[in-house]
Amino acid sequence: MESDHLYDDLQESKTAFVIALLVSIYCFSVIRRSMSVHLEWKVLCAGTGFCIVSAITLWLFVRIVKLHRSLKEVLKDS
Repeated sequence: MESDHLYDDLQESKTAFVIALLVSIYCFSVIRRSMSVHLEWKVLCAGTGFCIVSAITLWLFVRIVKLHRSLKEVLKDS
């Protein structure tokens, strides 16, 4: 039962990671486009969003690695 729970958590984290990564890429593209037309307020807002989403993405990546290690240990023990 433990391995099923870990596997479900791992899949949810992977899905959230992909979504956060796509949002991060979008924020970065808004920064690039806004810098060329000198819209400082858009650069500031997109930069803030990029920093927040990048931190969430990094946290999700660390969670995926930890869950993967835990799942590997549980499967090895059984």
